[in-house]
Amino acid sequence: MIYCTLLNPALDVIYKVDYLQSGSTLTNSVCQAVPAGKGINVARVVSLLGEEVCVTGLMPENDLKRTADFLEDKGIGSALIPIPGNIRVNTTILEKNSGSITHINSLSNKIPVRIQDEYLDYVSGRIKKDDFWCFTGSLPNGFDSDMYNKLVRLCSENGSDTLIDSRDDALKFGIRSRPIMIKPNLDELEMLFDEQIRGVHHIALKGKRLLDMGISYVFISLGSDGMIAVHENDCLLCSAPQIKVIDTVGCGDALVAGLIVAYKRNFSFSEMCRLAVACGSSKALHEGPGLITRDEVWQLMEDVQITAV
Repeated sequence: MIYCTLLNPALDVIYKVDYLQSGSTLTNSVCQAVPAGKGINVARVVSLLGEEVCVTGLMPENDLKRTADFLEDKGIGSALIPIPGNIRVNTTILEKNSGSITHINSLSNKIPVRIQDEYLDYVSGRIKKDDFWCFTGSLPNGFDSDMYNKLVRLCSENGSDTLIDSRDDALKFGIRSRPIMIKPNLDELEMLFDEQIRGVHHIALKGKRLLDMGISYVFISLGSDGMIAVHENDCLLCSAPQIKVIDTVGCGDALVAGLIVAYKRNFSFSEMCRLAVACGSSKALHEGPGLITRDEVWQLMEDVQITAV
């Protein structure tokens, strides 16, 4: 089983407008509202690729049914622990004329420490050998910064592989327990090393430093430029296919899903990279997070360029 964690869930509200002017009032705008969070985005792509997946985490009780029903409709299992309150709302405004994208992400209510402990106990009782756990996204207000570190350690002790896709202290502390994979972007990589990182070879050098810390696979996403992947003695620059981009929201999450599925299917390292980049590219051809098509992914894999660094 593949598990995707959702510790800081949100409702994504997306508005499409011609033009956004500060202080103005916009009426009759096209709007979409869907349960979201990186864990859901990853799980949707994993499911579309044909793997069994479950989203586990915390969910404000007033939004539990909506989210569980949404996941069930997508063929995704859910194991969500209800907590008091309402879900936070993240708003995205897409401007058609300029192509600008404005994000407003809200802060979640502070969660009592006892809920953190309850979730650790819950995960401890659920982990099974050969499962894969994907720890992705930010930590909720009130959780310790080393939460992913604790969760990765629990998984390692029980024979489950792990991936972390997060930032700031959640990532910095999380890598101490040596997850099998991490997927920072360039900004997150610079945060880890507290320095500016520029150029393919400099990025590759930092990736190898992370291998020395005990992480088996390091994938550094570079947006439209693809990613740099480091494993054992291999360092690969994986260039994305040339496509007409529709929407980049969730492309990194689709890439993560491709990595997990490829790993579970025992793909070679280069084919892992091809599938991951193809998933991110397929997502970019569709509006909204978590959307790919399998046929598209297999076709795009042929156009992913792999170069040794």
